[in-house]
Amino acid sequence: YIAGMGMVTPVGANVEMTVAAIAADISAYHSSDFFSVHNQQPFTMTGVPREFFDSVEAEIDEGGHYGGQADNIIKMAIQALRETVAELPPTLTVPLVLAMPETRPGDKYIAPELLFKNLLGQQDLPLSADKLHCLRSGRAAGIEGISLAKRYLFEQGEDYVLIGGSDSYWSHPRLNALDEAQRVLTPVSKDGFAPGEAAGFILLTADAERAMQHDNQMVSLPGCGAAEESGHLYSQSPYLGDGLDQAFKQALGRYQGAPVDAIYSSMNGENHAAKEYGVAFMRSKKSFHSEVRVEHPADCYGDLGAATSPILIALAATDLFKQPLANAHLVYSSSDGPARAAVLLERNQCLDEA
Repeated sequence: YIAGMGMVTPVGANVEMTVAAIAADISAYHSSDFFSVHNQQPFTMTGVPREFFDSVEAEIDEGGHYGGQADNIIKMAIQALRETVAELPPTLTVPLVLAMPETRPGDKYIAPELLFKNLLGQQDLPLSADKLHCLRSGRAAGIEGISLAKRYLFEQGEDYVLIGGSDSYWSHPRLNALDEAQRVLTPVSKDGFAPGEAAGFILLTADAERAMQHDNQMVSLPGCGAAEESGHLYSQSPYLGDGLDQAFKQALGRYQGAPVDAIYSSMNGENHAAKEYGVAFMRSKKSFHSEVRVEHPADCYGDLGAATSPILIALAATDLFKQPLANAHLVYSSSDGPARAAVLLERNQCLDEA
């Protein structure tokens, strides 16, 4: 069950603000100061306002090789985690599964040790220092980490587990690599995405009594799937969509409830992302409502990298809480590399009302 959630995005400093901005179709897209060497046009990007970072109260240990990108990643993570664990007892410590970008040659990112050190240094974050893990599979990592979370909850008896990520494309090495592949959106590009930055976390529990509740409802995660796409962006193999198809089938395999009402997708505007979705959806079409909604909020906040999955899960859960006739939503994310993952969210009645 979902027991807490928090986020910082280019359109909101918390879950409530982000949900409201997306509902109002507010876009954070803007022309940046970064330029493409291919068409001499500014990159279209999204970013968290500078005022947010100036307002975060936290002691930061800069360590070596510190810069603006690292500062943003750390502060977004701290604030999103604070929102996620706001209702936890202060004496509790919780394992953390951290989603991180895929490792690519020449692509620099904050060292996990520096991020963990700064998170552990915050007295108001109840993290278990000996139970920190990172998954380097990009957008899909936040869903892939659910399997590890379940082992903590069901095999080791942990009360809660945190899953999430904090990511930012705002650095020359990352943008240069994307520009070299001509993947960044500009005023004249025909295929590309808006690089952004964000942090998102969800708190999971195996105990229904510890779950978040809204109008006597709670949200469970009854099915999860992870697979690999052989024809990913960095592969020479044909791009067939088989990886996402398998992730869908695993997530939906044991579900016996009403048809799935909505799909929350990591699609970011690049053409290839829509192709594999079409394959996966058609092969599992019987599981979905005839008028299923497809939500791809990157239209508002851009591509959020490793923060994508936990933010999509939180948005889907919030939607389930607010939609009285909704039953279940599917969330999926596709990374640039082979990782593909999907998770089913189902709304349940609280035990005392059952």
